[in-house]
Amino acid sequence: MSDDPDTPYDPSLRVFASRHPGNDGARRGRMLKAEATKRRLRARQMSERGDHQGAERACHDAAFLERQADRLSDPLLAVGSPPSPGIGGEVVSADPETPSLYQNEVRQPPDLLAAEATEHRLALTGKVSGPALTLGLEMTESIGARNAVERNLVHQIAVMHALAMTLAARASGFAADIKSFASEPRQQVHSIEAARMTRAAARALEASQRGMLTLERLRNGGQQVVMVQYVNVQEGGAAVVAGRMDRGEGQK
Repeated sequence: MSDDPDTPYDPSLRVFASRHPGNDGARRGRMLKAEATKRRLRARQMSERGDHQGAERACHDAAFLERQADRLSDPLLAVGSPPSPGIGGEVVSADPETPSLYQNEVRQPPDLLAAEATEHRLALTGKVSGPALTLGLEMTESIGARNAVERNLVHQIAVMHALAMTLAARASGFAADIKSFASEPRQQVHSIEAARMTRAAARALEASQRGMLTLERLRNGGQQVVMVQYVNVQEGGAAVVAGRMDRGEGQK
C-alpha cells in the first residue's frame, strides 16, 4: 500500500476523496472528524499493545479523514466558486458559469423582492380563508406594520384568530344539538365534540394572543416601560402614592 497521504489504507475510506461537499458538507465533515478521533484512539491502543505498524496506519487514515473533513467544510468548495453575499446576507456562487438554483433570487432588487414576498404572503393567508386574509390586511393597516417581520406576524395572528372563531362556532353548534329529546349516544357524541372543539378554539386564541405579545416585544425591544411620577407635597397636604397615604409635616 502506498504511503501517499491522499490514499487511505482502509479501502472503505477512498470514497471520501472524490466526494463533492454538496449542501450537507458541514454535517458530513463533523462526522469525519468524529471518526478520525476514534481512529487516533485506536492507534494509541495498538501502540500500547506493541502493534506499531497498525498504529501508524490508523494515524495515517485519521489524518486523511481530518483533511477530507476540512475539505467538506470549506464554503468555497461547497458553492463551487468565491461566495457572493446577496439579499438578507445569503451567500451564493459568484461565478455566472456555475449558477445555483437561488442565485437570481438573492440578487434581485429589494423592491422586487418585497413585491414577491407580499404576493406570497397574501396567497398563503388566502389559502387558509378569505376572512383570514381580510383580517390580516386590516390588522396590518391598523397597527401600521413597519417591516416584513411585523407583516408576517400580523398575518399569523389573523390566521389563528380566524381559525379560533371557526372552531368556536363548531363547538357552539355541537353544544346546541345537545337536547333532552336526543338519544343518549347522540348527546354523548355531541358533548365530546363540543368539548374537543372548545379546547382547540381556546388553543388557537391563545396562539393568537401570544403573537400579539410577541409583536409588542418586537416594538418595545422586550423592555418593560415603567413610568415614574414625582409628587411634591406641601406642608399640611396629603398625597396617595402607590396606595400609600403620605402626609405633609405638621399633621399626624
